[in-house]
Amino acid sequence: MSSNNYSTVTKSLSREDYSGRKVNLLFDINITEKNLNNYFYSEHQQYLYDTIKELHGKGLGYKKISNWFNERNIKTPRGSKFKHNSVYSILKKGKIREERLNTESKWKIEKVKVLTEPVISSMNLVTV
Repeated sequence: MSSNNYSTVTKSLSREDYSGRKVNLLFDINITEKNLNNYFYSEHQQYLYDTIKELHGKGLGYKKISNWFNERNIKTPRGSKFKHNSVYSILKKGKIREERLNTESKWKIEKVKVLTEPVISSMNLVTV
């Protein structure tokens, strides 16, 4: 499998606590996951994957499946004639896609900082 993808979101919020003091919340959300990318298939790609999976499940080899598509003038996603390695590639990548889509992401929140110092705002400044 490929290496993990990383995403970090930093967010800060300012709220009043029970005594009316401003409290600043600063937190980072670090997501380390293989499933951060979107894996959208066009209708044609989905049809090809489903058909190859079905035919392969019935015992047909890659060469016979490529011949099946070529006899029906069905092209690869890039518009070429099918070869056995095209069938293998679509099946392999489709299985990886299914695995990734069916894996639940694990989120981890790190570095939560709560600052209770007063926040200086332009309304609190007094000019002399």
